[in-house]
Amino acid sequence: MSLPEPHIWCRITLLILTVASFLPQILRIQRKQSTHGVSPLCTLWNLIRATEQFTLFVYALYTAYEPNGTVLLHSPLSQGDRFNLWHCAVVTAPFLALFTQFLLYSDRKISLLTGYISFLLVSIVPLIIDAISPIDDDLARRIFSSMFGEIHVMIIFPILTFLGFCGIYCQAREILAVPFPNSLSQLGLAIQAVVFTLVSVTWIWSLKFPYETWNGEYSWNNFNGWYYTVGWIIFDHFVFALGQAVLLGLALHRSSSCKVSIRGEGGETEPLLGNIVH
Repeated sequence: MSLPEPHIWCRITLLILTVASFLPQILRIQRKQSTHGVSPLCTLWNLIRATEQFTLFVYALYTAYEPNGTVLLHSPLSQGDRFNLWHCAVVTAPFLALFTQFLLYSDRKISLLTGYISFLLVSIVPLIIDAISPIDDDLARRIFSSMFGEIHVMIIFPILTFLGFCGIYCQAREILAVPFPNSLSQLGLAIQAVVFTLVSVTWIWSLKFPYETWNGEYSWNNFNGWYYTVGWIIFDHFVFALGQAVLLGLALHRSSSCKVSIRGEGGETEPLLGNIVH
């Protein structure tokens, strides 16, 4: 027995807020025609993680679906199960928009594009090939489905969680290295810290998982099983939200330091100019 799903209109409202949370950053880059101050690696890795979440639900719904249900999906499929796919698809779009801005304004467009295409070749592209393949061998498809699932669950999921922390580090370095004001939107960081925290909590009720089997025991084995089935997507959203909050605090401190430095330089310059005039 899994937890009751949240009302669909609550999830739609939260999805709208999620997309809107990207607008301050997208509009700031567009206005400045520059990505100076925003980490390209952090942007790439965030897009890859969003793409992987979308890939997960495409795989669960169309490749590995079983009529009697799976860990991720209810039996029969609920409205929330289908909405999960649309949620991930819609959220991937603004991440892709930010990535596209880097392709327009950054001098690292080739390496960024190569990195993302390389990931697509092991994520959504194999599912597309499987869907359009004329091979109708049920055993072959089951072998493909099993291999695809094992590779993503055992290898790609942990790597992407690690990259989430790496992305926070890369953006923090960018904040410390690039003077303010720059292309980083502090408003965007603040909104996303709040919205993605709500999203991570909502995912707990949105994904089917047999929590009753834990019997109140919170062991490492239980956590491990939870993480490799539904927990990684919940955990990744929480890490992103926490990262935005940490980066916001760092950006506010760095911004205030830059303002004090500018005022100090201005105060030192005026007397010197006065002495020259006299």
